[in-house]
Amino acid sequence: MTSFRDRLTGNSLYWLSQITRRSGRYQVSGIERLEAAKTSGQPIVFATWHGMTMMLVGFFANHYDLRNLVLLMPDDWRGEALQVFANKLKTEPFPMDLKGEANMATARRLAKLVRRVKEGRDCYMTPDGPDGPAYLIKPGVAYIAQKAKALIVPLGAYARHGYRLNRWDRYVVPYPFSRISVAIGEPIFVEKGEVLTAVTHTLTDRLHRITAQAAANYYEQKG
Repeated sequence: MTSFRDRLTGNSLYWLSQITRRSGRYQVSGIERLEAAKTSGQPIVFATWHGMTMMLVGFFANHYDLRNLVLLMPDDWRGEALQVFANKLKTEPFPMDLKGEANMATARRLAKLVRRVKEGRDCYMTPDGPDGPAYLIKPGVAYIAQKAKALIVPLGAYARHGYRLNRWDRYVVPYPFSRISVAIGEPIFVEKGEVLTAVTHTLTDRLHRITAQAAANYYEQKG
């Protein structure tokens, strides 16, 4: 049974995300890339750096049906609260070991996630999470996309006015009524037999570029 503390934390995260969603002023570039990915007939794996999640919640709510999204999350002490948060957003929570432990239980969960994506569900993940190091992508995202024949869509976000947590990912919680810049990168398709480390290098480069683009777009737009 979910504890009172986890319910409180999960609901607090949800209401914080709704304040950001309803009061935030979003500027989005590359929306045509998302639309093309959505109409391609292939499932999507959304990838972004861990610290950007709260900036992106409102974007997803405005441009995407969250009921079709599988939200990958750790199965550790954070999991129960994050499942409450995911359920409130009407996404599908998918807890699993994200620390790279090689065991049969993790392999089975990974295979189940691949099946969910192959069945047509999209997946949201932060490939440098849950504990860093920052901007160092773990191999799972490329593997899932290859096995599920999914497109990887890189996302970047930036908000000047927000609370930045003093931790490894510099997690940003935008202040109410902040302007939030979101940039969508060119989708990546992982060919059968393609070397996954090469995909990881490509995704790392695109995430850095699209994050920088989101910040540049923010400062180019006045007001």
